[in-house]
Amino acid sequence: MLLLILLASFGMVLAKPILDSFEEVKRFPFITYKPAWTGTPAQSEEVAVPNVVITYGKNEDKSIVASASQIAYYLGQWTDDMGLTPKMVKEGKLPSLILPWTKALESGKNLIVVGTNNPLVKELGLTFKGPTLKVIEWKGRKVLIVGGRNTQEVLKASGFLAHRVVGFKAGAYKTFFSFVKLRGLIEHENYTAAIDLIRDSSGLSACGKNMSLAAPMMAKFPPEVKKVVKKRNRIMYVELVKALEAKDKDKAVNLWKEAMFTCYQCHQGINIKRLRKFVPNPEIHSKHQRIAQSFGLVKKVNGQVSCTACHSGRTEHRGY
Repeated sequence: MLLLILLASFGMVLAKPILDSFEEVKRFPFITYKPAWTGTPAQSEEVAVPNVVITYGKNEDKSIVASASQIAYYLGQWTDDMGLTPKMVKEGKLPSLILPWTKALESGKNLIVVGTNNPLVKELGLTFKGPTLKVIEWKGRKVLIVGGRNTQEVLKASGFLAHRVVGFKAGAYKTFFSFVKLRGLIEHENYTAAIDLIRDSSGLSACGKNMSLAAPMMAKFPPEVKKVVKKRNRIMYVELVKALEAKDKDKAVNLWKEAMFTCYQCHQGINIKRLRKFVPNPEIHSKHQRIAQSFGLVKKVNGQVSCTACHSGRTEHRGY
C-alpha cells in the first residue's frame, strides 16, 4: 500500500495512550458492510456503514462529550452511509452515531464509550493509570472504552482514537481499496479513470492526512526504509501516471506490481525490517477480493480460486 500503511507502525504527533492491546483496538469492528438505499434504483448490496454507537454518561464533562464528535467525524470519512433506507425515513427512525448511554444500549450495536462517568465503568470497577483505550466483551457486544484518570487524560485518549486509529484507518482503507481498483482499471485500459483515481483525494491520495500526521517521524526512518518509501511514491505518482498517459498497459501493470512489492517489503519484512505487523480485521479487509472479482481479476482454475492477476511472483503470498 501507500506510505500510510508503512507509517502505521510508528508513533505520531499524538502521544500514544495506555493500550491493553493495540492490535485489539485496531481490529475493533468499527464498520460493517450491509445493503443500503433499498427500495430505490441506487440500491447497493455492500455499503460500508458504522458498526458502532459512540456514547457517554449523562453527567460527563461537556468537553468529553464534544470529543466524541471528532471520532464520529473520522468514522464518517471511513463509511459510505449510515445504512439509511426509505423505511427508516418513513418511520422517522434515522440512525444516529452518537447517543447518550441509555439510547446507545437500545441500538444493539458495538459501543465506543467515551469517558469514565458512566454505568459500565462503575459496574466493572475499572480504574485507569493514564489515557487509556481498552477493548472488552460485554453482554454480547464489543466495547471500546476511552478512559483516563481525569478529563484531560480522557481527551488525550479520545484524540488519539480519532486521529491515530479511526482517521488513519479511513485513509488506509480508501487507499488500499483504490489500489486494487486501480489494477482493474488498468486491466480494462480505462486510463483516464485510473489517473483520476491516483489523484483523487478520496482515492489513492486518501493517504494525504496520514502522511501529514507521520511527517515528523520521517527523519527517524532507517535509510533502507526511506529508500522503499521514495521508490513507492515515485512509482505511484510519477512513473505510473506517465505510463497511463501513454496508454502503455504492459508497463502500467508492471509498475503496479512493483509498487505492490514495496508494500510487501513493509508487510512481510522483505530486505528491510518488518514494520507492518498488524493483522487486519478479515471481515473488513476482505472487500479487496470482491473489488478484484468485479473487474474479472479473480478466476477459477481447476476449481480453485486464482488471484494471480495481483498475487504472483514476489507477491504470491496472500494474507498475513
